Amino acid sequence: MTSSLRPLRIRLVDPTRVGDLLAYLRAHGCIAEQVDQVAVDVWPAPLLHERAGDGLCAACGEKVEEALRRLGSPRCHDCRNEAPNAVGVRHAALNGDARRRCRRALAELEGHLRAWRAAEGAAAAVVDD
Repeated sequence: MTSSLRPLRIRLVDPTRVGDLLAYLRAHGCIAEQVDQVAVDVWPAPLLHERAGDGLCAACGEKVEEALRRLGSPRCHDCRNEAPNAVGVRHAALNGDARRRCRRALAELEGHLRAWRAAEGAAAAVVDD
């Protein structure tokens, strides 16, 4: 299993199902991108942040830019520019333990895949980690 906050990759057998999988994952709060004909990179919510579903900055409540959300930032660009000491313990609590988040992300993604397979008639897709 991954120990960093990089995206998880899903490989499908049937390239015609990639669009369906992308739509399903995006509808369930994941950021998903097609990387080749049969592969999708996914950032499930635990890889992004606990509040990833709303996409709002934990410090000011403004929208967090998508690139920063992918990196797991709970704060928008402007709030990230604040002095690191100004955020202190609160920032550490917002980011959480990376390994725990990765385990949760993998479990969540596997759950999404099980549900998608059931809804789509056992489409073949596996997490390629």
